[in-house]
Amino acid sequence: MGEELRSLIAAAFGGIISFGVMSATNAEDLGKQGTFSGQIGLVAVSENVMVMAENHLYIVGKYAGASTNSSGSGFLQNMAWACGGTTEIVDGVPTGIGYCTVTDQDGDQISGQWSCTAGTDDCDQYFNIGGTGKYEGMQSHNKFKLVFIGSTGAFNSFLWDGAYTIP
Repeated sequence: MGEELRSLIAAAFGGIISFGVMSATNAEDLGKQGTFSGQIGLVAVSENVMVMAENHLYIVGKYAGASTNSSGSGFLQNMAWACGGTTEIVDGVPTGIGYCTVTDQDGDQISGQWSCTAGTDDCDQYFNIGGTGKYEGMQSHNKFKLVFIGSTGAFNSFLWDGAYTIP
């Protein structure tokens, strides 16, 4: 797969393996609401690229990685990610949608959806499908932007404007 194609795929989905000091997130650390920013690191576990036409690609992928919170603690600090999704690239413009389950060091999980709209420089991530333990009932939204790392199959996702609430 060429570097240009990889860059387009990266423009539709996010992550980087970015590890910090290992620390568990406690329910008390989260509070009932909060804000966050950080990085996610994902690499492709598998990708199926279908060339529909010269200017039209369809990609189904599975991705895995880890995240850190910019503050060094709190929501998404040192959590493992398992994601899947589809990306369609028409005339160089990507559109994508998929799902992620994120697991912390205690084994608690939260699941949600990501999407990237064609022609925009940023994407949305919503954690609102389900959660266990300290994440039960959590609702969260953040924006993310992608930076591809050469032709390695890895890419950085920079999170911002993240906010969550827990009932």
